[in-house]
Amino acid sequence: MRSVMLVVLGAITVQACHDAPTGDRPQPVEIPAIAALTTGDHSCALDTKGAAYCWGYNGNGQLGNNDTSFVNTNPVRVLGGLTFKSIDVPTFAEVSCGITTSGAAYCWGKNSFNQIGDGTTTRRLVPTAVVGGIEFKSISVGFQHVCAVATTGTAYCWGFSANGAFGDLVVGSRPAPELSAPHLTLDSVVSGDDFSCGLTTTGAAYCWGVGNRGQLGNGDTVRHTSPVSVAGGLTFRSLVAAGLSACGLTSAGKAYCWGYNFYGQVGDGTNVQRPSPVEVAGGLTFDNLSAGYQTVCGVTPNGAGYCWGNNSAGSIGDGSHAHRSSPTAVNGGLSFRSISAGTGVTCGVGVDSVVYCWGDNSDGELGDGTTSPHLTPAPIRWR
Repeated sequence: MRSVMLVVLGAITVQACHDAPTGDRPQPVEIPAIAALTTGDHSCALDTKGAAYCWGYNGNGQLGNNDTSFVNTNPVRVLGGLTFKSIDVPTFAEVSCGITTSGAAYCWGKNSFNQIGDGTTTRRLVPTAVVGGIEFKSISVGFQHVCAVATTGTAYCWGFSANGAFGDLVVGSRPAPELSAPHLTLDSVVSGDDFSCGLTTTGAAYCWGVGNRGQLGNGDTVRHTSPVSVAGGLTFRSLVAAGLSACGLTSAGKAYCWGYNFYGQVGDGTNVQRPSPVEVAGGLTFDNLSAGYQTVCGVTPNGAGYCWGNNSAGSIGDGSHAHRSSPTAVNGGLSFRSISAGTGVTCGVGVDSVVYCWGDNSDGELGDGTTSPHLTPAPIRWR
């Protein structure tokens, strides 16, 4: 048997060719060219046309395919026919959210804490519109809260926060979007475990919420229910946050991280908690960063992937289970456009638009049709 690879309208079609009668031949499988990716305890990806696909654990409908099967070893199409420009999943929350090309926010999955933003606590198995009719440019899903930035630069949050992750002095539940961090004009916002960080249009970073591990980056370890400035006077072009730590990428491509550092996820070569930004070791520059629950990854300008932090499940991708406190090269010699670190699993989009994953696979998180773990990158498998 031989296979023929055809590029068709931004997607790859795989056709099996053999000597069987034409009617018995398997139908071609269209493999979407992936443009964006987000990974947590499940993964979702957007193809170049804005269609969404998800895989992995689905106990609360977070894959968006009107199902609650726990194990999903191959990508499934998110229902609803929506076209997205961005999508985000949390490290531990069983929710997915996306922004459509028209700027509307949709969420699906678990809704025990109002994370869907539709005014209810009813879980949703398919994308459900966030109420309010607000036009958004970015969205980020935390542990029990979601924040998004409107095209006006105003932040809105919903869900639940016990420590002020809404940034307006208020704690408790919000079933629908409400104005958050009201005195800031933001370019983007990122959400961690009951804290949030925002990046202003001038590159200044602010954080708010729980701060017991130094995750707010302002030099102390107490909670702040309104935004505090990240220490150091750095100007960032992007921020990432997850779990109990956060990182920023400067305009020069230098990575700085702060917060919880038990597994080395701050990346400075130590396991010392950092309440203020410290430069990631190794002298590397990055095009983009991603923060998982206890793992951080980045892609250099030449497409090389590096990860650091918790490696219990092999999510560093270096073929081992050893934790890494400084950037460690992902094995395999692949060139990436981006990498998304999750919870015990990491996935990346190659320059070939193929998705590769590595780490834990107990619920099909690697998307390769199996539940076998991989310590180095392996391509996902489309049905």
